[in-house]
Amino acid sequence: MKNYFKFLYKHAIAFLMLLIVCFLSSVVVIDLINTNKAYYEATFVVENIETFDSSLLNDVEYLNSIKNSASKYENIDVEKMLDRNHFNYTINNNEITIQTKAKYYDDFFNSSSLSVGTRAKTFIKDSVLNISDKVTFVNSKDIVELKDHLNKWKISVIAASIFFVNEIIISVIFFFIKKNKEEKALIYDNQTVFKHPFYKEFWKQSVKPLTKVKDITTIAMLFALMLVCKLIPIPSGFGNLGLGITYLFFATIAMIYGPIYGFVIGVFSDIIGFFIDSGGGIFHLGYTLQAALTGFIYGLCFYKTKVTFTKVFVCRLIINLLINVVYGSFLYIVVFYPEQIKEPGRLKELYTSYMTLLSLPKSGTAMYIYGHK
Repeated sequence: MKNYFKFLYKHAIAFLMLLIVCFLSSVVVIDLINTNKAYYEATFVVENIETFDSSLLNDVEYLNSIKNSASKYENIDVEKMLDRNHFNYTINNNEITIQTKAKYYDDFFNSSSLSVGTRAKTFIKDSVLNISDKVTFVNSKDIVELKDHLNKWKISVIAASIFFVNEIIISVIFFFIKKNKEEKALIYDNQTVFKHPFYKEFWKQSVKPLTKVKDITTIAMLFALMLVCKLIPIPSGFGNLGLGITYLFFATIAMIYGPIYGFVIGVFSDIIGFFIDSGGGIFHLGYTLQAALTGFIYGLCFYKTKVTFTKVFVCRLIINLLINVVYGSFLYIVVFYPEQIKEPGRLKELYTSYMTLLSLPKSGTAMYIYGHK
């Protein structure tokens, strides 16, 4: 156990970084979920319901007049809110309930009460009282109640804790499996193995032409296996997104032949793979660039270097989060919803929804599966 604790101490920074990344990722995901799901609800009683013109609560000109009455409401997009039915009301006898999406309202910090407030509270109150002042809010203290809202801090702490315990268990298994195996020392220099890709010789070796029959045969066989694996994806459970083992052969090519060949193989794999089996999709150069960048990053992380757990994790983190989630989600929306993104604010809404509900969970599942093989 003493050696194990030395191992933990040696890799403490890596474990801490993993913990921080998990926590921050959870915070971002919960924020995105709250942005799309959370809503405010306010219920009030009208003394004389017959004189209360409730139709004004769905009138764009009326709500815009409330918006223009105070500068604090300037960020509320009334037109979009009404167009998407995100400001609704129901009437039950003389009781009216208003529900409105939380994403349209700014939050602010109240220094006197040391609390966070919301513009929704005053906006709803002004909208109602401008029609009639003879109303009584059921929840008189807060006016509005926040519904379907997740506590991002608690959930993120729980997620980070589970992730941390999981990684500790994996590290124990990894350590005791490897402890009896002697690891040959690698000499880091500019000729054979590099600590990082920022060496001139690294790039000289990565652009050497393939002249040996052995190299050409090897890269051809690995490339063929890549294409075969594209035909047998594993369902991920998130829409039509699938998992696969193509990355194993892709990463192997980049590890043996470098980032430049990884980039080139990425281009050819996307083009040839599309014509072999398009999967019902369409060809777009954006996806070709995505595949090429993936091969390039594999090469940067694995070519002529000592492959460690940290490097593998960082490589998968960059590819899954930046290339697949951030860039891939944007590309999907641009390719499949070209008309809808022309509407103001529609690109952001579609992008965050697709990334949060499909792309990010799928990539997270992939990282978990690939990281523990």
